[in-house]
Amino acid sequence: MEEGKIPSDLFATAEPNSDEPPTHLGLRLGAGRLGAGASSSLDVPEIPTETEAGLARASHRFRRLNAKTSNIQGMSLDQKSDIKPSTNAQFVLETLGNEVSYERSEYLLEEVDEQPVRAIAQAPASKTLQCSHCNATNPAGVRFCVQCGGRLNSPALAPATQIKLETRQPPPATEASRQANPWDIVLISINEDGSDGMVIRLEYLETTVGRDGDTRFPTDAFLSPKHARLHIRDGRLFIEDLYSLNGTFLRLRDEVKLTPGDTFLAGRQVLRFERFEQSFSSKTKSSDGTRYMGSPSPGGQFKILQVGIGGIVQNIYCLPEVGAVLGREKGDIIFPHDKFMSSRHAQIYTGDDGNCYLVDLTSSNGTWIKIWDRTPLQHNDYIFMGQQLFRIHIKDPK
Repeated sequence: MEEGKIPSDLFATAEPNSDEPPTHLGLRLGAGRLGAGASSSLDVPEIPTETEAGLARASHRFRRLNAKTSNIQGMSLDQKSDIKPSTNAQFVLETLGNEVSYERSEYLLEEVDEQPVRAIAQAPASKTLQCSHCNATNPAGVRFCVQCGGRLNSPALAPATQIKLETRQPPPATEASRQANPWDIVLISINEDGSDGMVIRLEYLETTVGRDGDTRFPTDAFLSPKHARLHIRDGRLFIEDLYSLNGTFLRLRDEVKLTPGDTFLAGRQVLRFERFEQSFSSKTKSSDGTRYMGSPSPGGQFKILQVGIGGIVQNIYCLPEVGAVLGREKGDIIFPHDKFMSSRHAQIYTGDDGNCYLVDLTSSNGTWIKIWDRTPLQHNDYIFMGQQLFRIHIKDPK
């Protein structure tokens, strides 16, 4: 290489319009990676399925370098998993640490930074708005009159006030946190090259993970002090999120039913499933009998919200009644610039029972669902919290 010149293959990536899955994308992360200063190249292993038992892609660095962990007994297991790591596919969930738990509130966030959060209290919602130009009655939420097109005067917001937003306190540990665990159950961290890294043996029937937990990662700024808790009952492993700021995610093994408010991860996208607050039929009329004109309805009752830093909604996608396919190149909702999303990544469909279901379409980097309640874990499940990615290893699983 000539002095002063950059090799042309330094940032080799897949062609954006190629049908091939995302491969060999090296991404160097600086301070822009959620404030993390360490550079990272990430990739996630694929969970073996019955139909594609050999499909397993690994490599994801979710932790900072030199993170200290307690209860570490070794660097590898005597019995390795049959998952073969690969460095061909690299995966960065750059925005995962930014995702915050969604909770309906009477406040709207106005700004998000390291300073105290400033919030604006919403005025009580009005069912209708009256136009000051033609006195026509308009539905709440519209900015312009449906009759004359004049701008509507929305109800004034209350003056901004400084409020203290308090997070819910995690429940205290129980007696089980001091009872020895007789079963061989461990967490295996995933190294950046996809190999098995640190082994965390669950020595007690209850283990809290966090910056200040029983198993500690003090340098992971995206972990809450007490982030999640692992429970062992009769040889079975369960996990619960302790009201953490950024949530705990489980990689999909099978389809999962969605309920409004559920958050999931696909590629680098943080997405939330919601229901439309209100709907109008094509025959809805105003007070004077005039029918409303607008774009054709997609027919569905639900929408997908793209969530940005601080929980700010960046985009809204209407879900058709039959559902939608999400992907980088093919589907109903596409993210063409997300090279960590497969061409056809995941699908939301409506079941015979009328509920919506989320399923991963054997994507390279998987689809992840945020857990709300105590959730059972299986052998070879993957969990993600903060910047930590773990695989569950249960010897002789039931």
